[in-house]
Amino acid sequence: MTWSWGRCRKGVTKPAYRLNVVLVASDQAVFWRNVDLADGSLAKVYQDGPGRFSAEIHAGGSLIDTLVSGDGKPVYGENNGLHVVLRPDGTVSSWLDKAPAPAPKPKPAPKPAPKPSTKVVRLPGGHTATFFTGKDGRPCVKLSVPGGKSWIYDLHGTLVGR
Repeated sequence: MTWSWGRCRKGVTKPAYRLNVVLVASDQAVFWRNVDLADGSLAKVYQDGPGRFSAEIHAGGSLIDTLVSGDGKPVYGENNGLHVVLRPDGTVSSWLDKAPAPAPKPKPAPKPAPKPSTKVVRLPGGHTATFFTGKDGRPCVKLSVPGGKSWIYDLHGTLVGR
C-alpha cells in the first residue's frame, strides 16, 4: 500500500472537537488524540513540537503509514480510496472516493409480439376452417365453402364478418 503526498483539497470538513495539550520541552512526540477515519481505520495524532504534528494511520491493527505536517502546510495522503489530511493545527479529516456507479443493468429485450398464428383445417365436402387472431386480439375462425363464400366468427359463435 502506498501513500501519495500533496496539498489539502477544499471542502474537507474539520472535526467538531479539539484537545489542547501542553508540551514539555523535549524532543519526544506527545500523544494528542485518536481520530476515527472514514473507512473505520484509526489515526493516532502526536504533537512533535510547536506547529508540528504527525499522524500514524492504523488499519486492521497494523501501521499503514505516517503523515507529518510541518512548515504550516497541510499534508495529504491517499491509500486505496481513503484520503487523509493532517493540518498544521493537528486536525485530521478523511473521506472515501466516491464508489463507481454500478453499471446499468441491460434492459431486457422486448418480447416479440406474438405472430398471428394461422391454422387451416380441411373439412369434409371441400370446406375449410381457418383459425387466426383478429385485429382486437380475440381468436377467430373463418369458415369457407367451395365457390368462394366465407364467414368469420369469434370463438364465442358471434358472426364478425363475411
